[in-house]
Amino acid sequence: MKRFLFSALAFLLFGAFLAEMIRSYPGYLLLAVGGKRIEMNLWVAIGALALGLLLAFLAIWLLRSLYRGIAGAISRIRYGRNRVARRRLTSGLVEFMEGNWARARRQLLKSAPRSDAPLINYLAAARSAYELGYRDEANELLAKAESSGEDTRLAVALSQARMQLLDKHYEQCIASLERAKQVEPKHPAVLQLLKEAYYRLGDWNRLRALLPELEKHANMPDEQMEQLELEVYQQQLREAVSRHAPEKLGETWQGLSGRWQRNMNLRSLYAELLHDIGDDLEAEKHLRWLLNREWRPELARLYGCLTGADASEQLTVAEGWVKEYGESGDLLTCIGRLYLRNELWGKARQTFEKSLQLRSDPATSAELARLLYALGEKDRAAELYKEGLMQAISDLPQLPLPGEGTPALQAHG
Repeated sequence: MKRFLFSALAFLLFGAFLAEMIRSYPGYLLLAVGGKRIEMNLWVAIGALALGLLLAFLAIWLLRSLYRGIAGAISRIRYGRNRVARRRLTSGLVEFMEGNWARARRQLLKSAPRSDAPLINYLAAARSAYELGYRDEANELLAKAESSGEDTRLAVALSQARMQLLDKHYEQCIASLERAKQVEPKHPAVLQLLKEAYYRLGDWNRLRALLPELEKHANMPDEQMEQLELEVYQQQLREAVSRHAPEKLGETWQGLSGRWQRNMNLRSLYAELLHDIGDDLEAEKHLRWLLNREWRPELARLYGCLTGADASEQLTVAEGWVKEYGESGDLLTCIGRLYLRNELWGKARQTFEKSLQLRSDPATSAELARLLYALGEKDRAAELYKEGLMQAISDLPQLPLPGEGTPALQAHG
């Protein structure tokens, strides 16, 4: 209220001052334009000028308001469509994440022409089409994705590789990933997919060559990386034997680092494979090294089957393990076999019998039966063969047998 009264008082004072100025200084204005002269009162000229400026300001304001109104209407129409496209994109991606492939494909394709990121639309729509079984359409959409803008090669190649991997087209998948690798050599997703393709294809050599890059750039947990590396080396060793290339087995082993040559699992496999190809002399050295450091029953069983350079020394080494690790069925079976190799028949028999007292084992029963048969105790040997066979096959169904059923059953027998 005070502000209004002050403003009103100020206008009244200004009006009174202006009236006094007009009365005291009437003046006039003379304009000469060419041959024409225009005269008017000075204060009228000032009023006309002020009114002209006011009208010009109002005209400019009206024009600007009209322009803004028209631009706003156009913007609302255009951006309204973009908002619809964004809503459809969001809806399509939600359907995609939920696995509703048909609805995802429909929403994504509808919003693609007005999408701010058509690459996302086409890639997700391509995967949806693939999941629906539309392979040709998926490839067409990937082509549209690649042409939708710059720097799309990597994303398209990865999407294509994933679909090829699911289709078990491993060579095509590897070719797509090699193209992606040219764009981004250290990309974790590229390396992970290459690893998966090589693994499923069983291409252990190329997977081994990829291991250093995986370790540096694939962001794999240490345990997972170590397990993968171990499996690659194991498969390479097995592959050398399966291809009947014993010299390749040695080359593969020598190509491993000292750390991996000291790995218990890998070295035990190498010893087993050496035995498989008949190189018991080398296998015996590795098994002795392993068993001197860690007790493994399966390695003890294998050690008893080896023909080493010196059977007497083998026996001495195995007897030393009894002192270190204690008596066990597997170790006694191993020592019993070494007694046989040293032609100590009585000790072998006693050791096998002691082993069977600790646990039932078909292989030990068979070893003792074979020895007893050779010693002339054929009835006892037959019993042991029967025991060993029944131990090995423990899931025989309950069926009637001759002498155990009805007379009718016996007649049919």
